[in-house]
Amino acid sequence: MMEIQNKMMSRIDFIRVVAIAGILGMTDEELALEFGTETDAIRMFRTLRTDILVAPWLANNIAHFLYKNSHLLIGVSDGLGN
Repeated sequence: MMEIQNKMMSRIDFIRVVAIAGILGMTDEELALEFGTETDAIRMFRTLRTDILVAPWLANNIAHFLYKNSHLLIGVSDGLGN
């Protein structure tokens, strides 16, 4: 049986998650439900100062959330970068 390894998630991905959640007006509880995790995990994301290992399913859920909402950050980053 093949073991599925935890995935390294970058701190910037969590910053993007928090930014998108803010744009969408999502509470920590709603974001936790979206990711299939606990509210305490979302609170931890807000305080991260480094990259962390997360379970493969959580990494997949976060990547999907970022993919489907990436259009929300394009205008924000364009406005801040130019």
